[in-house]
Amino acid sequence: MVPRERLQAVFDRTLPDKVPHFELVFQLEQEAFGLSWPTQEEVGRASAKEREALLERYFTIWERIIDRYEWCAAALPVSFHGHYDSEVIPRGRKRFGDRVMIYSFNGQGTFWMPTGEEMMDFVVKLFEEPQRIHDEAKVKMADSIELARRQVDQGVDFICINSDYGYNQGPFISPEMFAEFVTPYLEQIVSKMHEFGTKAILHSDGDLRLVLDQLASTGLDGYQSIDPQGHMDIAEVKREYGEKLILMGNVQASLLQEVDEERIRESVRYAMRHGKPGGGFIFSTSNCVFQGMPLESYHIMLDEYERHASYGAGGDDGHS
Repeated sequence: MVPRERLQAVFDRTLPDKVPHFELVFQLEQEAFGLSWPTQEEVGRASAKEREALLERYFTIWERIIDRYEWCAAALPVSFHGHYDSEVIPRGRKRFGDRVMIYSFNGQGTFWMPTGEEMMDFVVKLFEEPQRIHDEAKVKMADSIELARRQVDQGVDFICINSDYGYNQGPFISPEMFAEFVTPYLEQIVSKMHEFGTKAILHSDGDLRLVLDQLASTGLDGYQSIDPQGHMDIAEVKREYGEKLILMGNVQASLLQEVDEERIRESVRYAMRHGKPGGGFIFSTSNCVFQGMPLESYHIMLDEYERHASYGAGGDDGHS
């Protein structure tokens, strides 16, 4: 199978030849390839010809990630820092969409953890102006649905709802408030994404144990992170929600900040041991490949993953 086919098998709830892998973000492009992702500042000051060269560099980095690390999906935006609107996704799809699935981020459709500057105002409105929160939630939802329409029209295979709902010690608001101010709006967003013909995978760090039942009830197709630092145990999540949600992640991101080979390998083995059986699992870190992570740590993680990734020619479903 090519990586795209492995991910499609997971979406179809069939077994691929091996557990597919990708990360939401790759920030070690300089260390790995000697290239850097084009910045908004670079694109903004560039001429049309220079922007074309920057876009070529952007696609080159993606091709090297796909070739070297066998990722099964690539995240492309609806515009290239405000330019090439309606072209980036189609061009990327034409260039490497036969090997990987194309997806895009859509994470502003509901309320999630406010910044420190916003926190006080948000809490006051929760208790004193709940209708204002609902009114703002409706606007956010409508914008998210419109963005999803554009993403699907441009050719994405699925959408990542990147909304961090949890701190390390619990969700950002109580389960009761989450049920009022988040879940109904997320459910409508996911429903529209399905209506448009695409799947929706949630990325959220943190401890979601008190609201994961609500999140699963929205119709989400998958859940990425399963954050060990947020007390999320993939064994428990797989047991409770593995029939409803495709699971992705669980390799503890904090362990990758240092080259601690044995602890990295053990985290990989734990994720594979509990995520892989029966399918419905995508291998990744519990966050992303972030700037400052030693590239060696990522390579150790992938080396251990390769030792356990295959489902076996004889039909091994990973239960052994």
